[in-house]
Amino acid sequence: MREVSELNRYLVVNQNIEPVVATGAGAEVFDEDGRSFIDLEGGPGVASVGHCHPKVVAAIKSQADRLLQVPGRYHSRLTLTLAERLSALTGGRLTRTFFANSGAESNEGAIKASLKHAFNTRKQGYGIIAFDHGFHGRLCLTSALTGISKQKRGMGTFGTFPGIAHVPAPYCYRCPFGAKPDTCGAKCADAVADAIKTRVPGEAAVMIAEPILGVGGVIVPPDTYWKKVGDILHSYKVTLIHDEVFVGFGRTGKWFAHDWYGTQPDIVTFAKTIGGGVPLGGFMATETLGTAFEPPDHFTTYGAKNQIGIAAAHAVLDVIEGERLLERAASGGDRYMKNLKAIQKKRPILGDVRGKGLMIGIEIVEPATQAPVAEAAKKIEKGLVERGVLISTTGVNGNILRITPPLVITDAQIDRSCEAIDAALAEATDS
Repeated sequence: MREVSELNRYLVVNQNIEPVVATGAGAEVFDEDGRSFIDLEGGPGVASVGHCHPKVVAAIKSQADRLLQVPGRYHSRLTLTLAERLSALTGGRLTRTFFANSGAESNEGAIKASLKHAFNTRKQGYGIIAFDHGFHGRLCLTSALTGISKQKRGMGTFGTFPGIAHVPAPYCYRCPFGAKPDTCGAKCADAVADAIKTRVPGEAAVMIAEPILGVGGVIVPPDTYWKKVGDILHSYKVTLIHDEVFVGFGRTGKWFAHDWYGTQPDIVTFAKTIGGGVPLGGFMATETLGTAFEPPDHFTTYGAKNQIGIAAAHAVLDVIEGERLLERAASGGDRYMKNLKAIQKKRPILGDVRGKGLMIGIEIVEPATQAPVAEAAKKIEKGLVERGVLISTTGVNGNILRITPPLVITDAQIDRSCEAIDAALAEATDS
């Protein structure tokens, strides 16, 4: 068998590392030698119903025998009924869906619809508000929206877009205003109003934000933050897009993460989980935003026409509902938090543990100063691989270990992975 290092030279430079994953089932994957690994990345965030769930596999196989791709502009009942099911998950508030192929495309389409709505309502400006630390994809517009500068270095004007103003994320552990956790959220919410008044060119048209930030380091806002921001946006008639690409469809213990905060976004974007491992994304919109486009304004070759992805999505929703994975995400998250908080008491290198459901971040720090330590986080990641656990490091400072496993992860797998985390933390501390 040829060495991976030899084959990897045929790919554009990438961040992939070993092991070489060959198969998967549930919350585990297996390498070419049959060694098992508990998957705390989940895709990342894709395999929420587990790797190769039998119902998803069966739906894909069955659809492959009938139709792979709808030609041109014609309807598919499978697609129409999926859009109806998605609307029902929002209580019928978001009535229209556009299907795309990825989270980045979904976010670009949502911004495009919002700007068309701003034009239709005669806004005197097209300002876009986004978060520092936020992540929305790696296309040109979504790179510009992303508040992580290291992802844009050396690319010239790629990743720039007129009218974008970034505002501080409610990162209470490292509050941008130096405030205490009980006041950080209010100060960060006020910063949105300040940006609308001072930094957005003309009138603000739209704000796009993850309700809980994923790639930025699992930043969980205070409970009162989104209510205040929602009131500010409503007063200025600014469209709110919640990017639920990572946190949507049960990961936090509710169908959508914004359900924890009571916000009423005009658009919700989605991807990852919904395809069960097959590329699919899209955005759901209110009737007003969902009818902003004229028929030729927006289209994609696949998306709604990709019947493999649409069939997989139906199966994913069936599994989440039938296996009560929202409840499982909540109970699994509680178990992780209990275990990790216990580890934190004896491992001062673990500066913060935060999350909702099975969306958890562990912040690796210098104990004396609480300064972020990316090198230690990478060493812990490597130590976990050696112990049969896959995890990713993320965040602007590269010091966050992110736990986003399949929602079907068992209690035994949670406990085993926590034992591995404890051992890897101890090794990093002792060296």
